[in-house]
This record gives sequence, structure tokens and C-alpha cells, in this order.
Amino acid sequence: MKTLYSLLKQCTQNGKVEVSKRLDSIRKFGSDTKYLYHVVRLLNEVEQIMVEQDLDLERNREQLKSIRRGEWKIEDVEEYFNRKEKELEKVYSESKLRYSPDEGKVKHLLLNCLEMHFGSLNNAIIKENEVSQLVQEIQEVIDKYRIIK
Repeated sequence: MKTLYSLLKQCTQNGKVEVSKRLDSIRKFGSDTKYLYHVVRLLNEVEQIMVEQDLDLERNREQLKSIRRGEWKIEDVEEYFNRKEKELEKVYSESKLRYSPDEGKVKHLLLNCLEMHFGSLNNAIIKENEVSQLVQEIQEVIDKYRIIK
């Protein structure tokens, strides 16, 4: 939430805007609609992940497009932020999501994706069980020579 707070704060800092491609939007709507868009997008995505354990990037498309068109005022986003923050606290406390990712599954998925894209990775990757086997063989050699002395 700290990042969202800082993002929302950037949207409201009138007069401290750097010259950018978005300056016209800021002058026209009184705030940076791109930043407002991202605040709402991130809130929606966090809620979706915690409630459904999934992410549909198209779900709030029309809502987000309306923000980019300047149809939401800064006050509307601040109100939405405050409401969602309270809702997300409750959702977080009830969430069934794991506290941390299953690293083994994530690595396996990544390897599958890489193989789909690049082909076989057998020569590029040493799997954990192969490393353990090599360490064991090295230890056996060390033990063997220790006994000989």
C-alpha cells in the first residue's frame, strides 16, 4: 500500500509536475490521469488476486479507460482509494492465499515456459538432484582419500 500512497500523492502535487508528454493531460484535467489510472488499476488487481487467486487484466477495462479520458476527478480516485483500502484490509485478513510463493512450482513453470520458447534446456540447466549427486560423489572421493592417509 505504501507504493499506492506515494503514487496517489504524486497525482495531487499541483505545481510540481515535470515537463513531460503528460503535461497536456495534467493541464486539461487538473491531475495526471495516467497516475490516477495506475492507482485504480493496482487496487483492482490486488483485490482480484486476493479474492479469486487469479488476474484478468481486461476486467476493469472500461473503468480504467474512463479514468484515462479524464472522466474521474482526483477526488473520485481519492474516495475510491480510501474505500478500497478498507475493503482490502478485510480481504487480506480473510485471504486463503499462501504467505509466500511455492518456489519449486514457480521454477518448474519457468523452465517449462523457457523450453516452450527455446527448445530443450538439458545442456543449459543443472537440476537440483544432479547437483546433489555431484556433491555426494565429491564427498565420497574426499572420504576415500582421507582413509588412505
